[in-house]
Amino acid sequence: MADIQSSDNDSRKNFYKLADRHINSLNIKFQHKTVITCALSEKIIVGLQNKLSSEENNLRFTSWCCYSFTLRLIGKQQFLCDNKNGKSILLYENMYDVFKKIHIEIAHGG
Repeated sequence: MADIQSSDNDSRKNFYKLADRHINSLNIKFQHKTVITCALSEKIIVGLQNKLSSEENNLRFTSWCCYSFTLRLIGKQQFLCDNKNGKSILLYENMYDVFKKIHIEIAHGG
């Protein structure tokens, strides 16, 4: 059991190492918006709720938030969703787990 967890941790580290390498290879102005992290997600949600402090209030950022994202209330929980298709946003920190789950569900052996 420990070997499986160790292997999974190694795979996770390698996945994020490769993802970070790809993100860092992009043009500097696109790096911060290539993936949505938990921290950025929280800031976007605050921006959509018009609760940014005067220090954080950046018209360009707020416009990007309103143009690109929407909030969906499901039950008592809010989800950050894409404005174009209404699908929830996959956060960077959850990418490995989601991709692994899909990989297992479609029965890829490799």
